[in-house]
This record gives sequence, C-alpha cells and structure tokens, in this order.
Amino acid sequence: MKARITRLIIVRHGETEWNLQNRFQGHLNSGLSQLGIRQARAIAGALSGGTFDVIYSSDLERARHTADIIAGKLNMEVRTDAGLREINMGLMQGLKRDEFILKYPEVIKKFHSDPEYIIPGGESKQQFYDRIILTLKRIVRMHEYRNILLVAHGGVLDIAIRYTLDIPVHNKRNFSIYNAGINRFIIDNGEWKLETWGDICHLTGMPVIDDY
Repeated sequence: MKARITRLIIVRHGETEWNLQNRFQGHLNSGLSQLGIRQARAIAGALSGGTFDVIYSSDLERARHTADIIAGKLNMEVRTDAGLREINMGLMQGLKRDEFILKYPEVIKKFHSDPEYIIPGGESKQQFYDRIILTLKRIVRMHEYRNILLVAHGGVLDIAIRYTLDIPVHNKRNFSIYNAGINRFIIDNGEWKLETWGDICHLTGMPVIDDY
C-alpha cells in the first residue's frame, strides 16, 4: 500500500544585492544579484526531474524572482502568499548590520535575547514564528498528500526546522541556512519529519551565504 504522506520542499531564494551589502532586508525588496540568478537557475535544473503539484512563493521580489525562474523550467505557475514573507524587521530594515548595532544597540540586544520583543515598526520572533507555522500548516492542509514546492526566506526555513525538530524559538541558531539551498520535509499523519537539510550540491563552483 502506498504511503499517504505530504512532501514539502522549501527553497531559499538566491543571493540578493542586499545580501552582498550585509543589509537587513525584512519586508523590503532587494533584487537578486547576478549570482543569485545563476543560483536560481541551478535550483531549477536540480528540481527539473521532480514532480510537483503546486509552487508557492513569498510575494517579496527576491523570492518571487527565484520562484519564477524555477516555475519556468517546470512549466508551472507560481502562487504567492504574503504569509511566507521574511520577518518584519521594522526600523532595522535597509540598514547594514554594523550601522544598526552602532545606532540602536539596545534594540538589537533585546531582539536577540527576548523572543517576545517587538522591533519598533516590525514584529517579534514569536509573532514571526506563529505566522510562519500558521501559513505552512494552512498550505500543507490545502494540498494534503501532494508534493509542494515553496520558495521563501532564511527566516522561514529557520522556523520550519525549529518546529520540526522542536527547537525553542529563543535558542541561538546552530545550523546553516544557505542561499539557494534545497530542504525537504515529510508530513506523515500530522507529524513533521526532516528528510534533507541544506542541499547545495547543485551550486558547485558558486559561493553561498549562510546568513539572513
């Protein structure tokens, strides 16, 4: 008897211009770099042999551009969902990390130490966690027992693995999240299982960033 499972592949978008500049992106748009476009094409090639029932993407430019490149290779259409956006980083958005640390040292300290702390103009880590899990579960429920491809952000992947492996949101990250990495999950009778994490074999010869 064939197993009744839902397969979920989550891909992080390709490198962006702001990734190169070490700027906080959040809900702001930053276009893919030339390398990011190459990475997206490499993802498309790596996934071209698979069968997917639906492709979802965050509606932010960097994720949508990556998804469009992949969907073009697979001859599919992309469904966008604002619930898959990166964390809203409020006044941190658009600033370089070192600039922000110098300008708002207490904000960055509270943000890293307290998951309930709401960034001015943004959201807390806990709010972000709740939003992403609600969105992922909704998509999985809508496409139960299907193969789902989802293109999103580093923060979304951070939440997905924390939920799957029961890692508290306040724990410091001790795993890599690569640009253009492919990550595979299985949902079996409501139980989330990690199948493959951080696959970047398709990016041979390309530098990748482990940050978001």
